[in-house]
Amino acid sequence: MTIWLWQLACCVALGGMAVCAKAQDVAVQLHQAQLQSVFGHGFTPPPALAGDAALPDKDWVDVPMPHVAAREMVPHLDETATVTDWYRLALGAPPTTDTTEPRYLYIPRWKTIGQLAIYGDGKLLYQSEGSRVHNGYNHPLLLRLNGADGVRAPTTLLLRIDRLRSSGSAVSSLWVGSAQSLVWRYQVRQMLQTQIPLFGGVAFLAVGVLSFAVWLRHRGESLYLLFFALSSVSFVRTLHYFVGGNFLPIGDDWFEWLTAISLIWLIVLSHRFLERLHLRPVRGLSLALLVVTLLCSLVILPGATAAIPHLILLTPFLYVLLLPLALLVFADAMHSAVRTGLREAWLMVVFFLVSTLFSSYDLALQHNWVSPEGMYTQPYALIMMFLMFGYTMFRRYVKTKREEVEMLNDSLALRLHMRETELEQSHQQLRAVELRQTISDERQRLMQDMHDGLGSSLISAIRSVEHGGMREAEVSQILKDCMDDLKLTIDSMEPVEADLLLLLATLRFRLEPRLEHSRVALVWEVQEVPPLDWLDPSSGLSILRIVQESIANILRHTQATAIQVGTAIADAGVQVTIEDNGQGFDVTTALAQARGRGLHNQRRRAQSIGGTVTWRSGPGGTQFTLWLPLVRSEEPCGVVG
Repeated sequence: MTIWLWQLACCVALGGMAVCAKAQDVAVQLHQAQLQSVFGHGFTPPPALAGDAALPDKDWVDVPMPHVAAREMVPHLDETATVTDWYRLALGAPPTTDTTEPRYLYIPRWKTIGQLAIYGDGKLLYQSEGSRVHNGYNHPLLLRLNGADGVRAPTTLLLRIDRLRSSGSAVSSLWVGSAQSLVWRYQVRQMLQTQIPLFGGVAFLAVGVLSFAVWLRHRGESLYLLFFALSSVSFVRTLHYFVGGNFLPIGDDWFEWLTAISLIWLIVLSHRFLERLHLRPVRGLSLALLVVTLLCSLVILPGATAAIPHLILLTPFLYVLLLPLALLVFADAMHSAVRTGLREAWLMVVFFLVSTLFSSYDLALQHNWVSPEGMYTQPYALIMMFLMFGYTMFRRYVKTKREEVEMLNDSLALRLHMRETELEQSHQQLRAVELRQTISDERQRLMQDMHDGLGSSLISAIRSVEHGGMREAEVSQILKDCMDDLKLTIDSMEPVEADLLLLLATLRFRLEPRLEHSRVALVWEVQEVPPLDWLDPSSGLSILRIVQESIANILRHTQATAIQVGTAIADAGVQVTIEDNGQGFDVTTALAQARGRGLHNQRRRAQSIGGTVTWRSGPGGTQFTLWLPLVRSEEPCGVVG
């Protein structure tokens, strides 16, 4: 692709140079020639000298250029009947005084079933080689007339074209001039007639091979296989446009058979491609196309019948018979486009319409019904097929991949939903297990707390009453302590969300009636403190019991009239202080004599939650301090009763 784009750029540049060239560089187009036709039997090689042909001077006829020898409508099947056409052209003097300056002959197009030979001043300068059928007829010709430097350019030119009598022949107008004026014309023509069809066919085949590779992985998608078949048949169909000048690896008959049937199979495969694309098979039409294609392939098979000695003479009429078949496929494509309204369907309609018009023009060109100056257009129709079908396959591939992605997303969404449902069920089961465990733990904690606190107090009271060693006032006090302990246990079950002040507020609510009854003023001077993340119901109950024990000791022993409760931040922790204005006591002596749930119980409870307790006492009152850490480094050793 890059090569012919570069050549096109070079041709444009050379064309610009030719436009700006001086008069001596302008090419001369030859419009007139003289013709003499010699009838014979069999092909003979061109003589080295034109004089050896012994052409009579009186038989020359003036003809215009370009010139065609009409093709016989009813082919003459005698393969030995030949005609040799001689064209004589006067070149005249060169535009410069230097007669040895290189001069070139440019022939855009010539066509014959035979051989072309060119003579300059009677001497053989060029002869085509290879097959007489595929002889490079679609290749433009650029020939240097004076082959060596210093050799005089010829003034008379002879073209010898031999052909089968029924096949006809054609030659375009001729150009003579310098290399600068003709090379760009030759390169542009060469690119348009052979190189673009070649690169287009190769690109179509390459994409077809890729489509075949896709089909190998997705055997259910027959469109990819059809696209590969179309690309292969299309490449075979275009071979005869650029094959020539060399000997073919197979005979002319077999090569012409491949060229002919490839066009028929293109029509059948295109129809099948449309059926598969639109999912609307027309079984009668498909079967008829298949039967006709198989019959044609067998009938025109080389050597199948002696009635067809030269297939090349019948292929133009075979193409005429194929036109109704192509129009039938076009009508079916139009019906599908109208019915479906798909963009791809209308693109196919455009392709079939353009392809039919191009094929009709090529048929006229092959029959010599139009000027031989033209070019075959069917290769461009096949390039258009490549683009249209390639675009359709690309959209199909993208659509398929998008559907696969959507199906994969739906599958993943379904699996995710199922997984979420499973996780939700597992979560609900786990929550139920955790709830049962929490209830069990809380029941166990309450039982332990009631056993350690309320239970032990009641047992002590019962034993004292049974032994008659306790007065009614003392029994009443024990029962009040039991009630307070029960209230603390209930309060510890309230969610406090790591808020120490909220925990103390519940205790204040419980103690205020008792303090008012005892005529003791409560001064509440708490401050905001950081939350204690480790504060759970068990730890909260320990804190409540420590604070309650401190206030109970004040009410029993100090005869205080005021109690002050405060909070503060100290030493990477939080401290709770309780001060009274009652009688002080000797802390060391009290700790040495304390038993049961006295000062030692407060200390053990504080240690169980990672805290500490201190006392400062004097004649003016006592200050009790409970310090609690912000972060508890290790689990406490348990709650003390």
